[in-house]
Amino acid sequence: MKFLLSQRVKRLTFLAIGTMLTGATWAQLSTESIVVDGDTRTFLQYLPTNFSPSEATPLVLCFHGGSGTADFQLGIGDLRDKADSDRFVLVYPQALPDANDDGSTNWQVVQSGELPFTLPNPHSDINFTSALIEEMGAQHGIDLSRVYAMGYSNGGGFVYDLACRLNGQITGVGAVARTMYAESYANCATSHPTPVVTILGTNDFESNYDGVTYQGTLYFHSSDEGNALWIEKNGLLDSPEVTEMPNLSTNDGSSVERYRWTDAEDCIELIHYKVNGGGHDWPGSFGNMDIVSHEVIWDHLKEYNMEGQMSCATSRINDLETQEWKISPNPTSMALNVTFGEGETPDWFQIFNVRGQVCMESRSVQGAHWTIDISGLKPGLHLIRTARGTQSFVVR
Repeated sequence: MKFLLSQRVKRLTFLAIGTMLTGATWAQLSTESIVVDGDTRTFLQYLPTNFSPSEATPLVLCFHGGSGTADFQLGIGDLRDKADSDRFVLVYPQALPDANDDGSTNWQVVQSGELPFTLPNPHSDINFTSALIEEMGAQHGIDLSRVYAMGYSNGGGFVYDLACRLNGQITGVGAVARTMYAESYANCATSHPTPVVTILGTNDFESNYDGVTYQGTLYFHSSDEGNALWIEKNGLLDSPEVTEMPNLSTNDGSSVERYRWTDAEDCIELIHYKVNGGGHDWPGSFGNMDIVSHEVIWDHLKEYNMEGQMSCATSRINDLETQEWKISPNPTSMALNVTFGEGETPDWFQIFNVRGQVCMESRSVQGAHWTIDISGLKPGLHLIRTARGTQSFVVR
């Protein structure tokens, strides 16, 4: 059953592509490390040209496949040009050897080990990713409301897990060549609109389009079942918009259909690229060449923060401003100023994190101008609620 859980990267293909694409020397690329749960965890980090922490840029995490490395993932999913032009911090994390799979570098998706033939990876990659995001916030001032993750194969399965088990720190995800692991699916909890992009080949015999059941036990859900979960989680309409993508490469033996589900306001979406005839590939680098996986994932996810599509959020903010109360600065790190205009002034507030937990509250506030000490709040997206309504802010 190890083949079901690790589904190893095609190492020779990775090596050839990685060697070809990573030959250039870019000063902004470095290997970094942090210590998490007593383990030294490493990652490749790329800072865009002329980077300044004052920009509050997004963060993009790109996870390699089973038995892979961060260098190989950079080779097939190179987003450095996009990081320069679109302004984001780019990170390729490295998995630790999995003692349960002969030392293969796999991401942790087995949570309980209750399914037959499975054992939990001894390293908590959820803790690693959480700590990594916090480190990027502390060191580079990233916009914690815009943290995106994408991954290949086992890494694709892991980003589903991040969307479910680390939803408070992950804005949206893109999974290539993987469907959802049964435990991720069964224990998925979301607290905000979560955009998802999936790319999967119909002839992927390592990550089967119809899922994987072995000796009567379901290990991986089908593509359709995974899509149905995100339709339900995000409150999307049942009928997708289907688009035939241009067949730019007529010799790759495959073609692509794009399925797009949205909510009634078109403020959150699920995108599925169905690669007809495609295998266990990273389209754009090997296999199908009609789309470039990392670029289409980024182009979809970049439009979103924790509240949904940012153009929709702008409309909501404009609506809130008509209520004549404002908050500043946003993002903030030490204090939040609240100013009320005409009308009755509230005398209470509550501050929530993205999990809906109350972090602060007061029932005896006076005056039309408040200064709230928020230095004790953890970095991330928060909501402040008063009798005038609710607004969002980011703690850095």
